[in-house]
Amino acid sequence: MQLNLPAALSAQDFLNSYWQKKPLLMRNAIQDYDFSLSPEELAGLACEEDIESRMVLQHGSNDWELRHGPFDEDTFAQLPKTNWTLLVQDVDKYIPHVASLMHLFRFIPSWRFDDIMISYAVAGGSVGPHTDTYDVFLIQAQGKRRWQIGNKASSDALLPDLPVRILADFAPEEEWLLEPGDVLYLPPGVAHWGIAEDDSCMTWSVGLRAPSVPEMLGSFTQYLLDHVPESLHYIDPDLKPQDRPAEIKAAAFAQADKQLQTWLDDVDLKQRWFGCFSTEVKEHLFIEALEPPLSTKQLLRKLEHGFLKRHPFSRYAWSERTHDGLYLFVCGEVFELPASCKDTLIQLCEAPRLGSDLLANCHHDKSFLHVLTELVNQNWLEFSHD
Repeated sequence: MQLNLPAALSAQDFLNSYWQKKPLLMRNAIQDYDFSLSPEELAGLACEEDIESRMVLQHGSNDWELRHGPFDEDTFAQLPKTNWTLLVQDVDKYIPHVASLMHLFRFIPSWRFDDIMISYAVAGGSVGPHTDTYDVFLIQAQGKRRWQIGNKASSDALLPDLPVRILADFAPEEEWLLEPGDVLYLPPGVAHWGIAEDDSCMTWSVGLRAPSVPEMLGSFTQYLLDHVPESLHYIDPDLKPQDRPAEIKAAAFAQADKQLQTWLDDVDLKQRWFGCFSTEVKEHLFIEALEPPLSTKQLLRKLEHGFLKRHPFSRYAWSERTHDGLYLFVCGEVFELPASCKDTLIQLCEAPRLGSDLLANCHHDKSFLHVLTELVNQNWLEFSHD
């Protein structure tokens, strides 16, 4: 199974010419995938307490209604025949077959992905003209949807007093009708409006993470607060007498800046923060720890007769340290491992399942065995016999 890019377009060409630059329509881009998830199954997910879902209904040209799940059977029984859309987030976390679609996009770092949202719409159903702050691949799975595409628009120019973000001035410049297997890539900020053409319209949206700069600054600041020793204080050993005691001299600013910059320039600390930040899991996707926890010896014994899988809610990434060694990032935590474990680390983060061969290169490395045991006990790795 592969993503069929337009003729003569390689993955590198796509990244160079389209990624975060302009839309790309890919006809028949997915041909060997089973998009058999039914509207009834999607509605079932929307009835679950822990699954994020919403419904958008249009009652008139500027009359929109937003409902949040979980829903029940009565809700669906009372819906109108046209002009509504059901959207369910993180479907890939609950249905392994849906998650397997991510393999089509392996040329993009896995830690950049957020989720696969699936929408079902009856004829006329849409969420209105809008922009997104993230990259998205819109995959037509069933039925047909007509997409209108405009220029990059200001997200501030919205219709007032609505529960959904609808662009006030949407001027389409291109229009495409997508059929099953077609994929539309949209970079952040491009105005778009997708309208269902029939009662069987299902669109799978592969969305990427795009944290705001303030969000990153807030996270990094908190990381600094958690890791800079409280015993460190402002110091000024070269203080000079001054005639105006209320004046803050340039030397004082420079001293404060020097002490702060020591930490802001710490490349290793920023690398650890970014890896942790990039693998944080959404709060509602809570993973309960294993009870009772296993010892390393018990873990190795179980691994002889089964294999491990990454928990579907978990997020994994790794990187080479600025100095010797490796970092493994899992669910917002960081683990240090020797460079000799690189092949094992790649397998841990990418292989669909992990057997006893996982230990081929690191079975004598106590640090790796300790990390492996911790991952299992946190339930970020779980045993399976399938």
